[in-house]
Amino acid sequence: MMALLLGNGSPNGSSASTVNTSSSKNEKTEKSEAAPKEKPSKKNRRKDKEVTESVSVKPKREKRLSVLPLEASIVCTLLLIALGGFYVVHCVWAAAEAYSAPSIVLTSRSREGLHVFDDFREAYAWLSHNTDVDDKVASWWDYGYQTTAMANRTVIVDNNTWNNTHIATVGTAMSSPEKAAWEIFDSLDVKYVLVVFGGLVGYPSDDINKFLWMVRIGGGEFPHIKEPDYLRDGQYRVDAQATPTMLNCLMYKLCYYRFVETDGKGFDRVRGYEIGKKHFKLTHFEEVFTTHHWMVRIYKLKPQKNRIRGKLKKSKSSSKTSSTLAAGRKKNPWQ
Repeated sequence: MMALLLGNGSPNGSSASTVNTSSSKNEKTEKSEAAPKEKPSKKNRRKDKEVTESVSVKPKREKRLSVLPLEASIVCTLLLIALGGFYVVHCVWAAAEAYSAPSIVLTSRSREGLHVFDDFREAYAWLSHNTDVDDKVASWWDYGYQTTAMANRTVIVDNNTWNNTHIATVGTAMSSPEKAAWEIFDSLDVKYVLVVFGGLVGYPSDDINKFLWMVRIGGGEFPHIKEPDYLRDGQYRVDAQATPTMLNCLMYKLCYYRFVETDGKGFDRVRGYEIGKKHFKLTHFEEVFTTHHWMVRIYKLKPQKNRIRGKLKKSKSSSKTSSTLAAGRKKNPWQ
């Protein structure tokens, strides 16, 4: 009886046991389902942290940017202005010094500071204001474009001269004695001769240093111009050891005319010694202009009547005047 009562005592007892078992099963399933939710993987944990940190940091950053101190903003603005100004200064310097080298205005630095040599423009301005529009100017071809553009005068040769004979003609005239050079220039209807000289200020790119090229180019077309005649033992010299041909050529005379008056010795700073022929006069050319630093010198061809010795009397007959004019006609200098 007791067993029956215990085993089959009441329906309430059995139902309680079944409820307990079902509830325990439900708790186990809920625990098993909740377990993966409560223990996420490491990657998920990192992502969750990053999301939470970004969410928490964003408003802080926005607050910092919006609350930038006035002093800091002023300093940043001044720095930007200073950097912009430095950039402009650097660009101007690069354009003036690194990317452009004007051959018109020259500069040099010394202990005394910056020196500006504006002799080229000075010479071209003189030609423009003191010569006729139709006057022709003879010079080496390097200065042809400058003379045409800045002085508005006709030249014999320039930087675009393709005819080698034209350049050789100017080179031959510069290499010849004064009288022969006058005849060549007069046959070309030249009124003025321009030379560049750097012996006073030490400008090395002058016509004296370029002179051997004039001799070589001239000798290539006119065989009577020979380079060895201008060299002493194979050396190019303009001092007392220079050859008579060099000391008597037109280029030497036009460059060194009155040069001894500058320092009393005639010391050439480019060549580094005193010139050979210091005191001489010009008979077929006259100096009309020399720039401030003696870098550009301009000479004018003397007319025919000024080169005849003695004075012509007004009482001369027409036959005599015609004979003198016939004797003074232009000759072909290359015959």
